[in-house]
Amino acid sequence: MGFEALIPIFGILIVLVPIIGLTTVLTLRFGLKPFVESLAKELRGSGLGAPSGAAQMQMQDLQEQIEVLTAEVRRLREAKDFDQKLLQGRGGSAPPG
Repeated sequence: MGFEALIPIFGILIVLVPIIGLTTVLTLRFGLKPFVESLAKELRGSGLGAPSGAAQMQMQDLQEQIEVLTAEVRRLREAKDFDQKLLQGRGGSAPPG
């Protein structure tokens, strides 16, 4: 198979490569893009896309609960420190921990 046999193949490829590229671009633009847009619209409508109002309320409730628990732990630490100071002031040994 010589060089002369490759010339028609390359000639055909010069024409087919741009046609295949154009076909791919047009298929993606007019076929795939509307499908993806409608899929995204449905996901947003069903609540799977962005968080809904109920999910935001639940997140706020959880954040408030965390803040309350954090404040409670802080008060418990302060009470523990106070109890240890009282025990040390009486001359007794403070419990380990």
